[in-house]
Amino acid sequence: MNGKKGAGGALLIVGLVLAAAGQSYLTYRPQYVWDGVLLWGAAVLSWGLGLRWIRQSERGRGAGRGRIGQRWLSWLRQRWVRALMAGGGLGLSVLSGWGAHRRPPDAGFADLLALWALGVTSFLLAFAPSRWTPAELWRLARGGELRRRLSGRLREQISEVGGTVVGLTALVLLALVVRAVGLEHIPANLGGDEGTWAMEGLAMVDERLANPFGTRWFAFPSMSFLVWGLSMRVFGETVAGVRAASAIIGALSVGTTFLLAREIWNRRVAWFAGVALAAGHYHLHYSRLAVNNIADSLVVTGGLTFLVRGLRSRRFSSFALAGAVMGAGWYGYFGARLVGVIAALYLLWRMATEHRFLARYGDRLVVLVGAGLVVAAPLLITYAAHPGVLTEGVNRVSIVSSGWLAREQVVTGRSTAGLLLEQLWKSVSAFHHTLDPTFWYRPTIPLLGVVSGILFVFGLVWCTAHWRWSSSSLLLIWFWSALFTGWVMTENPPSSQRLVIVTPALALLVAVGLERIGVLVGGFLGDHPDVMWGTAGVTLLTIVGLNLGYYFLVYTPTRVYGNPTAEMTTVLARQLRREDDDKVVYFHGPPFVYWDFGTLRFLARDEVGIDVPLPGDGELPEPDVSGGARFVFHPARLDELKRVRSRYPGGTEQYVHSSADGELLYATYEVSR
Repeated sequence: MNGKKGAGGALLIVGLVLAAAGQSYLTYRPQYVWDGVLLWGAAVLSWGLGLRWIRQSERGRGAGRGRIGQRWLSWLRQRWVRALMAGGGLGLSVLSGWGAHRRPPDAGFADLLALWALGVTSFLLAFAPSRWTPAELWRLARGGELRRRLSGRLREQISEVGGTVVGLTALVLLALVVRAVGLEHIPANLGGDEGTWAMEGLAMVDERLANPFGTRWFAFPSMSFLVWGLSMRVFGETVAGVRAASAIIGALSVGTTFLLAREIWNRRVAWFAGVALAAGHYHLHYSRLAVNNIADSLVVTGGLTFLVRGLRSRRFSSFALAGAVMGAGWYGYFGARLVGVIAALYLLWRMATEHRFLARYGDRLVVLVGAGLVVAAPLLITYAAHPGVLTEGVNRVSIVSSGWLAREQVVTGRSTAGLLLEQLWKSVSAFHHTLDPTFWYRPTIPLLGVVSGILFVFGLVWCTAHWRWSSSSLLLIWFWSALFTGWVMTENPPSSQRLVIVTPALALLVAVGLERIGVLVGGFLGDHPDVMWGTAGVTLLTIVGLNLGYYFLVYTPTRVYGNPTAEMTTVLARQLRREDDDKVVYFHGPPFVYWDFGTLRFLARDEVGIDVPLPGDGELPEPDVSGGARFVFHPARLDELKRVRSRYPGGTEQYVHSSADGELLYATYEVSR
């Protein structure tokens, strides 16, 4: 029995196991019906692939260049130094995770972070092109040959793609400008989650490096907080300083989107997609928030770019880099973990449609998975020790595990199918009709503008009509899998913060729609390419103008981001920092907002504040006004100001209103020394 037939038989067995598990869910655990459906779907897919491989083997088409195992043994014998580097890299990564798990939380972890970085570097170098091996680099460096070769290679690259490099650099810089301008006050409010994120980031780099391989607030990986903590170390402990990391990540994702589009389509689509993403108001907004959602767009485009490049060139280095980027996604927002699922579905599609795909790429896929494990190993060790943390974030928002689906059936009397159809409608219409219901963004227009929305639909239809093309299939898998897992199967779609991972796909589909329309129009115009692509350029500039105009001129002044509580606390914190008089703040905010709200924790971290509960809800603090005091009242508790005024007469009252709608934000009563 050859390898192809054996693998097919194994897939048939796996399919039986999956089918049994799926049927068990449907029969004995009907409340988890969609888990059973998912398992059944995996079983059918496994059977289909298994039967295909067995049929190919029986037709004599299974002969290849040798089994994967044999090729690996040959590789190990010929390149034992690289094998040691790969194995050593894995060992160092596991050792750093094991050490972090055993080390006390209040210890320093800088050495373990360095050990992990060394392990990842060692693994990646093991699969670098032969001319970049450490021994070869050392030999060339000693004789000065390395400098000459690098300068010559650099000149060749610049001469080949000089215009593209210059243009792409300019595009990324422009994307950075629109993301970095006015970061301190755009968005005007600092969200509560942003403030908490900033404080967690500072805690990561305070005195000694905290554990980067664990989890912190809301089960988010610590590494995410470390990135934003380092951002404040570089750019200052301000709102702009903590948001700077997001602006940089967002701008870089514009560059990786361009590179991915050039890999799977052409340079024209790449330019269209890069510009569309650079100015898109959805991506732009999350590039200006101090949270890790924006990193999804960088991880997905970076990982898929290396994967597609590897499938084209068959270079081990590209597969290793793809795996490393996907592994790094585990340290970010939970949505970034979907990148591995997208890649897996795409590879399964390629296996099912391309003859002997696994024979050609099997060993390279091992490198892909290996690189991902090396990068993610320390965090996976944490999850192994605390398995509940792994699914905590998903369980909070899943319509199944959170109990939302069952509750809605009872409350509304509607069927599962009806509720799911409503979820699907809200999700697919988010780009043209249904508005984001959350205060994470809450724009007054859909997530795509009018022009972008039309081009997006045309691009989606065109890709669907050409689904057999690998470029089209990748976009379709990416878009629909993200939409289904991020919105359809989660509460309150379309919650924009959960689907930032799809923003580059939207830009790509817009670009494909624009380019395909241009080609079709060109067929009618004949020999007039200047008119055709000039019109496309004007269309693109219109998209840029509409998006930037909406975000900066229409959306920003509304101060809707972060909800009214974020506006109140942002204005209050900035006032306290301006006055800087060391007066204790007695905060009449609970139960509507508390002094430890993230915005106040960060912006007013040098102020002393005490929560004053509602009368009857707890023990009231006894104010000490000997050194002066400031009483702050939420609008819902304004009636308590009269009591404080009568007890401490002669104070100064102030009423602060919103600059957006004039609503009262809070009132203060200040008692001097």
